[in-house]
Amino acid sequence: MKYKETPDITLKMMIDSGFIKPTTKVYASINHNIVGTINSDGSISVNIDNMDKIFPYPSSAARAFVKTSINGWLFWEVLQLGEYKSLAILKKEYKNKQ
Repeated sequence: MKYKETPDITLKMMIDSGFIKPTTKVYASINHNIVGTINSDGSISVNIDNMDKIFPYPSSAARAFVKTSINGWLFWEVLQLGEYKSLAILKKEYKNKQ
């Protein structure tokens, strides 16, 4: 049986509402030198071994770096007003505005 993740709120939903802008940079919580970009379709682009790769979900992009199962909403952060905020916090803020 193949597992398919069906998140309640997606990055695409947050982008479509204007809550997050496409091309927003995301930073790995374990190392802020690891940087990705949120795409207009809600995927995350990262450069790994000098190759640009696109991942459909935050968790799959995070797994590419830690090589194990991980919650990408906690792994990735954005920089807002000089402070790093996890995607999980942004997701909660978005949900509270709905």
